Amino acid sequence: MANLRTHLAAVLVAAAAGLAASSATAVEISDMKGFEALFGRYAPGGDCAREPRVLVDATGIAMELKGVTDKSTKLEYAASFGGPEYRGNTAWFFPFSSANGWPVIMAFNADEKHGLLTVEPHDEGWAGGPKLSARHQALVNGSPYRKCP
Repeated sequence: MANLRTHLAAVLVAAAAGLAASSATAVEISDMKGFEALFGRYAPGGDCAREPRVLVDATGIAMELKGVTDKSTKLEYAASFGGPEYRGNTAWFFPFSSANGWPVIMAFNADEKHGLLTVEPHDEGWAGGPKLSARHQALVNGSPYRKCP
């Protein structure tokens, strides 16, 4: 019986270690170099006369709304957000930091559709979780976005 307990304990420790290792899914980046395929301007429905707009270039991701541009140059790329077996072309980013964590997540080439960008609140709604600012809420409300021609 002691041998069985030792074996079960070893299995549980190994499983916990595996879970801990797989939870490190995002890496901090300081620019968008290497993601050139995502460069461009995105707007609700691809209509660049509408706001908010999202601009992606080598220096980062910017949000344009009511004459104000919020530029993010310190981002997190959720490199393995789709899981270890994911082989698609969707790329996930946490573009805006906040005191309460990352308020939104952006999915470029969402649903495996080239040029489609979706923006969703991240962890909003749980007790103590982040609350979206009016600007971030506008960004979520404008989703889905399409790359402008």
